[in-house]
Amino acid sequence: MSALQPHPSLSKSHNSALASVTEDQLSGPGPSEYETLSGVLRVLRRRWKIIALVTLGIFLLGLLVCLVMTPKYSSIAVIEINKEDNSANVSTDAVSASPTADELKAEVETDISILQSDGLALAVIRDLNLTQTRPYSKDIDKTEKDKPLGQAPLTREKLIKRFAKNLTVESPPDTRLINVTFENPDPIMASNVANDISQKFIETAMDRRHRSTIQSSFWLRKELEDLKKQVEDSEQKLADYQRESGLAGVQLSSAGGEGGNSAAISPHSTVTERLFGLNQELTAAESARISTETIYHLVQSQDPEVVLGLGSMNVSGGAGGGGGSLTPDGGMQLVRSLRTEEATLSQDYAGAAVKYGANNPRLAQIQQQLDAVKDQMHAELARISKRAENAYLYAKRNEDSIRDEFTKQQSAANVMADATVHLQVLAQEAYSNRALYESLFSKLQTASLASGVRATRIDIADQARPAGTPTVPNYPKYLAVIAAVALFFGISSAFLQESLDETVRRPRDLQAIPGTRMLGYVPSMPLKGLLQFAGGDSKLIEAPKSPFSEAFRGLRTSIMRATSALGSKTLLVTSAAGRDGKTTVVYNLGVAFAQQGARVLLIDCDLRNPDLHRLFGCAISPGVSDLGDSISEKDLMGIVRHTALPNLFILPSGHPPEFPAEFFESRAFDSLLRSSGADFDYVLIDSPPMLSVTDTSIIASKVSGTIAVLRSGSTTKHVLASLLDSLHRTSSPLLGVLLNDVRNPAADGFHSYSYSRQDGGQINATV
Repeated sequence: MSALQPHPSLSKSHNSALASVTEDQLSGPGPSEYETLSGVLRVLRRRWKIIALVTLGIFLLGLLVCLVMTPKYSSIAVIEINKEDNSANVSTDAVSASPTADELKAEVETDISILQSDGLALAVIRDLNLTQTRPYSKDIDKTEKDKPLGQAPLTREKLIKRFAKNLTVESPPDTRLINVTFENPDPIMASNVANDISQKFIETAMDRRHRSTIQSSFWLRKELEDLKKQVEDSEQKLADYQRESGLAGVQLSSAGGEGGNSAAISPHSTVTERLFGLNQELTAAESARISTETIYHLVQSQDPEVVLGLGSMNVSGGAGGGGGSLTPDGGMQLVRSLRTEEATLSQDYAGAAVKYGANNPRLAQIQQQLDAVKDQMHAELARISKRAENAYLYAKRNEDSIRDEFTKQQSAANVMADATVHLQVLAQEAYSNRALYESLFSKLQTASLASGVRATRIDIADQARPAGTPTVPNYPKYLAVIAAVALFFGISSAFLQESLDETVRRPRDLQAIPGTRMLGYVPSMPLKGLLQFAGGDSKLIEAPKSPFSEAFRGLRTSIMRATSALGSKTLLVTSAAGRDGKTTVVYNLGVAFAQQGARVLLIDCDLRNPDLHRLFGCAISPGVSDLGDSISEKDLMGIVRHTALPNLFILPSGHPPEFPAEFFESRAFDSLLRSSGADFDYVLIDSPPMLSVTDTSIIASKVSGTIAVLRSGSTTKHVLASLLDSLHRTSSPLLGVLLNDVRNPAADGFHSYSYSRQDGGQINATV
C-alpha cells in the first residue's frame, strides 16, 4: 500500500457515511434543547447580548412614550343611593317595605347604566361646552363644523366615544355608593364634568319619576272630576228634598262610627236597614267598578312605567272578593324583573355597539335577547290587561245586580215610608260619593308624594375636586409593565435568533452526521493574544497551561487515535471558506506534535494566499512552488527549522505560480508528498478553502486524511454540507471536524480545558 494512500477500511467507512449526509440531517435535534432548563439557560447565556439590546431598546421606547404622553387628571364624584324611608309614606292602607339587597343591587346597576348613557353624555357636553376644549375640539367633523350636535351625527358619535372612554362609573362592593370618575388633561374640567354628570343624573331621575306619576294619575284625575260633580249633585238633591219633605231636622250619622262607609238616620226599620245595606253594597260595588275601570284603562296603555306605577295602589274590592287591586301576585313582580333585565341588556347593547360595531355577532345576540325580553314583557302586560278587564267586567256585573236588587228594595221601602227612604238614599248617596271622592283623592296625593320622596333618595355624597397630580401616566405601574414586556420580547428575540441560527456552534450540531466525529474545539483568543505570539512563537510554548494550549493537546490526542490505522500520516487541514482559522490550526497543531517528540513538517499549499510563513517567522521563498519535477528526501530545498522546536519544520509556499491547480497535479507535488511522508512522522498541509478553489480537492485526493476546520458561529450547516459533499467526491477520508473560535464554551455545552492547583492546596477548575 502506498504511503500516500488512505487506509482502505477507513476510507470506505468514511466515504459511505458522508455520502448519506443531507442538509436535513445537519439541522440536528434543534428545539429539543429547549426541553430542559439547562438548555434554556444555555440559550440565554449565548444570546445575552441580543436580550440586553432588545430589552433596553423596548424599555427606552416605552419610557419615551410615557414622557411624551399627555398627562390626564382624574376627579371622582360619589353618589349615594339612600334606603327607603317608610316614615315618608303617608298611606294608611299599606306600608311599602324596604327594598331587598337584590332590588337595591339592581337599582344601583340601573343607575350605573343611566350614568353611562349617550343622552346624559350629550347633555354634559352641551352644558359645559366641551366642543370648545381640547381634546374634544379635534372630534368635530369638518363637514359638520357649524351644525348643532343634533344635526351632526359624525361629530356626535366621536364625542360620545371620547367621553365614554374617559368616564368610569362603578360601585364599590357591598355599598350603596356609585363612583363617577372622569379623566381630562385639565383637572378643573375633570372635576366639573364629574359633578355635572352627577347633578344631571339626579335631575333626570326626578323628571322620569314625575312623568311616570303624571301618566299614572291621568285616569284618576279624570275620574275624580266626575266624582266631584256627582258629590255636588247628590248633596244638592239631599238638601232640596229635605226642604221639600220637611225632614231637614233629621240628624245624619255614619254607620259604624268614625270612619264608616255609610250614612244612617233614625228611626229605622227592617226595610230601611235592608235598603241601607243594599245601598252600602251598591256604593262599594260602584267604587270597585270605578277603581277597576280606572286600572283597566291605565293598563290598556301597555306602558310598563304606568303599570309599575299602579303597583303601590290598593283599591279595595267589592263584595265577593271581586275587587280591582293590582298586586305583585298579578304579574307586577315579573314586569319589574323584566324591566330591570331590559335596562341591563340595553346597557350591554350600548357598550357592545361602542366596542364592537353594528355588525358584530355579539351585538346581534344582545339584540335578540332584548327583543325576547320585550316580547315577554308585552305578553305579561297583555295578561295583566286581561285580568284587569275581567275584574272590571265582574265589578260592573256585580254593580248591576246589586243595583237591581236595590231598586226592588227601594220600591218596597217607598211603600212604607217614601219620604224617609228617599231621604236615606239621598243622604247615603251624598255620603258615599264624598267618601269615594276623598278616598281616591287621598290615594292620588299619596302616590304623587311617594314618587317625589323616591326621587330624592339619590344624593351626591361627595363632590369631585380638581386633582393635584396626574393619574396618567402612572410611572411606577407603566414602567413595571414596560420592563416586563421588554424583557419578554428580549427573551423571545433570543429564542427566535436561536431558532433561525443555521451555523455550526455546538457538538450537538454535528450529531446528525453519520460517521463524523468532532476532534475537539479551540476556544476563542483575543486578537491581542494572537498578535503577541505571532512570528515564530506559539501559546503552546509561551503559555502551555492556557485553555488554548490544552485545546490543541486534546486535538493532538484525537488525531493520534484517528490516524492509528493509517500507514502514512500526511494530513490535509482545510476549511469551507476563508478566515476559518485553518492556518493557525496547522501551525499550533504542528507545535503540539513537535512538543511530544514527533518530527513534523508543515507545508503551506495555499499558493494563492499564503500565510503560514508569517506565523512560523520565516521567508515565503524558496518553497513549494519552487520545487523541481523530481524530488528526493535529500533534495528537499526551502525547509526551515523552528527556532524553539528543532523537530518542527516548515516548507513555505514560495512565489505564487500562474496556475496553482496544475502544479498540484504535477509529479513534483507527488514526489514532495512521498519524500516528506517518508522523512517525517506527521506532515500537516495548509490549503486554500475547499469551496473557493479546486486546489484543495486535488490535494485531498492525495493525502491520508483530512481535517475540516469550522469557525463556530460562522460556518453554516449548508456550507458544511457542501464541504462534506466535496470531500466525498475526492474519496479522501474525513478524520473529523474541529470547531475553532468557540467564544463561550460553557454555554455551548463544551467541557473546560482549564485546570490548575493554586496556593493553599485547593484545586481550581475553570469552566
